[in-house]
This record gives sequence, structure tokens and C-alpha cells, in this order.
Amino acid sequence: MDVKDYVVNIGPQGTFKPSGSYQSTPVDIDEMFQKFDAENIRRITLYFHGGLVNEKVGTETAIKMEKHLSSINQRPICFVWETGLMETVSSNLGKISETKLFEKLIKILTKKLASKLGFDIAEGRGAGVSLSDVQVDIELSKRIPFENYTQNILESKGRGADATLSLPSKPEDLEGEFKFEIEADFELISILAESKITISNTSVGQSRGIIDTALLIKSVAKIAFRVIKRFVIKRDHDFYPTIIEELLRELYIAELGAWVWNNMKTKSNDMWSDNSGLSGVNQFAGRYLFDKLVSYHKKYPEIQVNLVGHSAGSIAICNLLKMSAETYPQLVFENIIFMAPACRIDLFRNEMVSHQNRFKSFRMFTMTDENEKHDILVPYLYTHSLLYLISGVLEDEGKDYDSYILGLERHIKASPPYDHVREIIETNKFIYEAGKNRVAFSQTGSNAQIGLRTQSLSHGRFDDDDESGGTIESIKHMLK
Repeated sequence: MDVKDYVVNIGPQGTFKPSGSYQSTPVDIDEMFQKFDAENIRRITLYFHGGLVNEKVGTETAIKMEKHLSSINQRPICFVWETGLMETVSSNLGKISETKLFEKLIKILTKKLASKLGFDIAEGRGAGVSLSDVQVDIELSKRIPFENYTQNILESKGRGADATLSLPSKPEDLEGEFKFEIEADFELISILAESKITISNTSVGQSRGIIDTALLIKSVAKIAFRVIKRFVIKRDHDFYPTIIEELLRELYIAELGAWVWNNMKTKSNDMWSDNSGLSGVNQFAGRYLFDKLVSYHKKYPEIQVNLVGHSAGSIAICNLLKMSAETYPQLVFENIIFMAPACRIDLFRNEMVSHQNRFKSFRMFTMTDENEKHDILVPYLYTHSLLYLISGVLEDEGKDYDSYILGLERHIKASPPYDHVREIIETNKFIYEAGKNRVAFSQTGSNAQIGLRTQSLSHGRFDDDDESGGTIESIKHMLK
């Protein structure tokens, strides 16, 4: 089968406009449905790859999915939407971590916060006791820094059984503690004079420029305060990842490339925009295909349409469901399947949980929280998974932290501190509804029910999990 028979490339702003080496056109979509008609196609599956990959990898994934779906007599339509998030974020994280300023700030923050938060290490140092520079250097040289740290004491009133712990009530309470350490480090002052970084929520707004020592002290105090606050309210992502998240949010959000995630989400919505008054490549590719699908459904009401999305593909599907319900509610989707979904829980609640008449069956495959934490995004630097980084940094371009993400078990379980959040409670009831089998956590055992098996221990590998007992086998079983 020719690639044009099943791949739809989404260009800039969700249109047909060319931007890469492969381009789809409205004529390609017309010919696709002409072949559907000629071949009497009645079972169609729309597949949306994740937000990690670029056009080349997205096309390669589409080719693999075409083989899987065609083997069970499903006609695939694979959307390739040129996201490339992983390339951008991983590259930028690496560049940030190599700067002298970042190295200095990490050492200052980990040393101070290990003491403040009551963390202990194997040697038995207690809460309130500062780590030595040598200990900090040893930990930061590990592939997973501070992996063995355990929290012993943390009370909001600042009193523990073994040590007195003084927790701040506002960021300014910490400025004095960082002032001496920063001002006494002449190398840091010299580095700072040559660094251009973005400070958030300050009088300089989001502008880039050289910052002075006083402003850096305020920013570091703010970072430390937010880390402590997240531990107090139990919304931390473990010691080292939480420090990295807050440091990135405060000083490096522009350099990280959080805008890539926001632009990708915008594109996943724009692709379904109305094409009235538009023509040619200026039309929105997703909507053009959907309108063809509607015409095909009107001609053959018995057709079955499935939706499968990996990672950010779940966001595109939620946006499709909203548009579909508004324009052609007669189309009820047969199966909706998510793999490691990166969509926000509120979006999922709004478009699926609250509108279960839009589809017949739902299932998602994702990792247990333990496995999610061991899916290291960038060794030595960000040691949790991509979904954790999305939750902790990328959502709302750094303005939010611990955003509720559907693919994270910690959020959908609705355990404290998330047991009072309405969208989480409603989603939890839907996901875990008795007898529905709507979620499977990797890795499943050999006795797992067929259709509920998944083995991937990497966010990006769910769509490659095609061995016996893997996710692809389960998806194929469902779609049969």
C-alpha cells in the first residue's frame, strides 16, 4: 500500500501547507476515500502518534501501524503531525545542564534543601544537617542523583522528633540563607555577569537580560520555597526531579522549549478548524479528512471508526471528539484506545467522561507509577519520565506544576492529596468502573487477560510493544 493511501501529514497551523519532506494534499484525501469506496472498506482506524517524534519518525511509526492494523482487516489513517518535542526538550535540557550557572545553582539548592526537607542518606545523616560539598558532588555524578534519599521529617510547624526544622512561610524567609552563600561565591558572581536568562514573575517580566546578584538571590529563594511547599502539600515529584522542575520553571523555561509543547497542543486543536471560505493547502487537514469521513458515514452508516492515540495523540483525539460532537454527533466511535496518554485530566473529563455517548468502548495502557519514575528522560539531569516533565514543567509553559495528567497513575488513583479534585474523582470513577477493564498498567503478568496485556517500560515504546503479551497485541485483539 502506498504511504499516501493511509498517511495524513499535518502541516503548519494544522493545515496542508508544506513544511517537511512529506506533504499531504486535499487531492490525496479525496483519492483515499475513493479507494475506500472501491474496496468496500467498512472498518477504519485513525491513529495519532505521540508528541515525541519528528516527521521522519512519525512516518516510520505510521508504516508500522499500517501493517499491524491491516493484519486485522482495519483500514488505517495515520496522522503525522511533525511535533519533535523529544528532540527539542532533550537537546535543550542538555545545553542548560552544561552551563556553569546551572551547575552552581543545583549544588546550592540540593545542599540547602536536603537539610530543610529532612532528607537522609545511607550514611545516616539526620535532618537539619547540611551535606558537604563532596557528598553533593558524588550524588550529582550519579546517573540518578539522590536516588537513595529518604525523607525522615517534614512538618509544617517546623518541629520534628529528631531535629528542629524551620520551614519558611514565604520566599523572603529564605533570602538571608542564600544571600551569604551566593555573594561569597566569586566564581558564581563572575558567571552571573555573563549569563542571560529569563526570570519569571518579576518586575522585569519575561524579558531576557543580565540579572544582578540581588535578583538571583530572590529567584533561588523562590525556587527553594516552591520545592518545600510542594513537599508539604505532597505534590512533589521526589527530591531531585522537583528541584530540577522548579529551577527550570523559574529561570530556564524559555531555554527549555516549553513553547514547543504549547504549540503542539495548539496544533492538535487547530487541525480540526472549520474550512469554510478556505481552499487548497490553506485548509485544515484534520477537518478536511473528517468532513470526508462524515460523507462516507452518511453513505455507509454501518462503518465502524476507531481512534488510537499515543502520548500527545490523546490530546488530538479529545479535540476531535469535541469538534465531532458539535458538527456531526451521528458518528459514534467504536473503540478509543490511549497509550501513555499525555492529555490533561480536565480535558479528558470534559470530552470523554462527561460525554460517554460519543464512543462505545475505551481502554488505556500506561505504566505503574513505580515504572514511570524509572523511565529516565535524561540521565544525570531529569530522572523521571516525559509525562512527569509535562506535569511538572511543560504544561501552561511553566506557569503550572504537578498538572494532572491522564497517563500518570498517581493522578488517576484519586488518592490524597488528589482525592478532593473534582475532575480526578470523576475520571477515577470512569477509569475504574467495575467490569469495564478500562486501564492496564505495564508490566502485566503472563496471566493477564488478553486485550489487557502491556509490557512497555518506556513512554516512547508503547507503539513498539508488539511482542507476545505486548500492547499492540492487546490493541489488535480489541479491534478485531
